[in-house]
Amino acid sequence: MWSVFLLIGFVGGQSPSSELEAVRYGPSEDRIASDTFTVADINITYKDEHGVYYTETSESGKYGEGFIGSSRGMAVHVRAKGPEGERDHTGCTWPLLSVAAPTEPLPTEPWIAVIRRGNCNFEIKVQNAWRANASAVLIYNDRETTVLEKMKLSVNNGRNISAVFTYKWKGEEITRLVDNGTRVVIAIIKGRTLTHINSNINKTSVLFVSISFIVLMVISLAWLVFYYIQRFRYIHAKDRLSKRLCCAAKKALSKIPVRNLKVDDREVQGDGECCAICIEPYKVSETLRSLPCRHDFHKSCIDPWLLEHRTCPMCKMDILKYYGFVFTGSQESILQLEAEDARSTLSPATNRHPLTLLQNESSYEEAGSERSSRAASPDRLVRNELNEDRSCVSSPSHGDRSPVERCD
Repeated sequence: MWSVFLLIGFVGGQSPSSELEAVRYGPSEDRIASDTFTVADINITYKDEHGVYYTETSESGKYGEGFIGSSRGMAVHVRAKGPEGERDHTGCTWPLLSVAAPTEPLPTEPWIAVIRRGNCNFEIKVQNAWRANASAVLIYNDRETTVLEKMKLSVNNGRNISAVFTYKWKGEEITRLVDNGTRVVIAIIKGRTLTHINSNINKTSVLFVSISFIVLMVISLAWLVFYYIQRFRYIHAKDRLSKRLCCAAKKALSKIPVRNLKVDDREVQGDGECCAICIEPYKVSETLRSLPCRHDFHKSCIDPWLLEHRTCPMCKMDILKYYGFVFTGSQESILQLEAEDARSTLSPATNRHPLTLLQNESSYEEAGSERSSRAASPDRLVRNELNEDRSCVSSPSHGDRSPVERCD
């Protein structure tokens, strides 16, 4: 998905710029090259009104593609032919005329055409200057910028004329002197060759990608917040349900009878029996808890087990269902019935739970299935809270405490 954002941002960012360039300069005007380029040192020499010669050299030009070489000649600010041509210095129409002497032919001595950018592509400007026998072409920008572009020209054209692109301020400085009648000599000197890594990502693309990234991050953050809130609620509800189940198990545990072993009890007679949990034989005066399923265990062994699992470790009888703590319907609330009243309605031969009287026939299974199933797990009941004693909820999280401590 992120790569799609980048692709859309690049295409969306480039298209408006290309359309604007086409409207301003035409579909084939001013093609710009990149990568390796050669810098041009521009030297201008002229004599001011006081007869003092002035010379200046600056690294303010960049060679276009094609022929690269040094040139020297008189500066000629070109114009178009006709009455309206005096304001057209783009060199897009043939023939080329001189601003200083529009009615006279162009100089026979070496001269350099000074042309303004615009109206047509660089190729036409250079071709017209070459046809007019110019020694070189100096094209100055028509917009203020701090970065010079490299003109893209045809290479295999047979022209031995250098084309240099310079700043707007530099071109206007030269044309101002020439238009005032000052003879200006320009020397174009080949300078350094540099390599530039051209990036096609413009400001619109960067803005679009940035906004897409921010939106993606906001959506991801919102999703994470929602996820962790739901997870916290799930864990919290599961913990509260576990506590309430533990409290219900403790109440059911208080109804299970206990007895102390005596010398004449069958559990200590002969080889005796052993506790199924600790595998230790029963001894006289030990306390046993007798479950309704008639399985006996050490009280200290079975109590933690029942608080944790709520079922007999041997036959899986559910003590919550047997003693009236049951989950009915979709409410999943703990109901406590008097076990004595419920037992009176059952046949001793059947080991069915008393609460089958409260349940829909489609809601609960037969008693055999009830004995083989464990108590309802917290995962199954986590969506609804149990209407049990509030004191079980206010207790702190049990963590690693024993099952007995969790209900305290």
